[in-house]
Amino acid sequence: MSAITASVIFLLFACYVGVQVMKNFQLRQLNGSLGRKDYETVEKLADMPMFRRLLGEYTCDLYKLRALYLAQDIARFEDMLHHMIAATYKNPADKKSFLEQYFHTFLLKENKKYVDWLLEAIRQTGDEKLMRYTEQAYEVVINQRNDLIETMDAQIDAKQYYGFRLGVILYMIAKQYERLGDEENAGINYRSAKVCFPPKSIYIPAIRESLKRLGQPEDIQEGMRAQARRR
Repeated sequence: MSAITASVIFLLFACYVGVQVMKNFQLRQLNGSLGRKDYETVEKLADMPMFRRLLGEYTCDLYKLRALYLAQDIARFEDMLHHMIAATYKNPADKKSFLEQYFHTFLLKENKKYVDWLLEAIRQTGDEKLMRYTEQAYEVVINQRNDLIETMDAQIDAKQYYGFRLGVILYMIAKQYERLGDEENAGINYRSAKVCFPPKSIYIPAIRESLKRLGQPEDIQEGMRAQARRR
């Protein structure tokens, strides 16, 4: 390797490291402002050209949306939500991730207006698996349907869904069982759903609240022992 080539590689590496340091600094500023509930500063930072250039339009829009939601600025939050639903981002996967996560955020709050907006955008993605399980979740929560247990069980048996999506399906099955008065199967499915989600998932508090309402343990092994005692 020549000295010139080595110098070029070193300079490129130094530039890369410098960019990563700047990105981390910007993220710390945004997260710090959110932590201090300084939502106006979050907005200002997210709109700065340098932040958008390094962090990207999608990340900055997410922070701005979050700040407006936490600030309870409903009118501007809805405008920003519409903007993100209509926007085209560099990575299409980012758009799907946003639609999916915010759909479930507002589904758990039973906010039909926002869920309807997000579901319509999800349908426009053309992603059949994404559409199918979000539409089923909508039917269970918003339309209070209790006749989708077999359909959703079949999807689990066919191994069509994994991770977060599998957890949602199990949660929706549990919700139907609970409304039908089958507390044992409700508890089994709530506990199974819990395993599918990371600890900070928006579904974890909902599962804990449901199990507490049923008077059942969160741990799968404890749940099995409780069932054995009842038998």
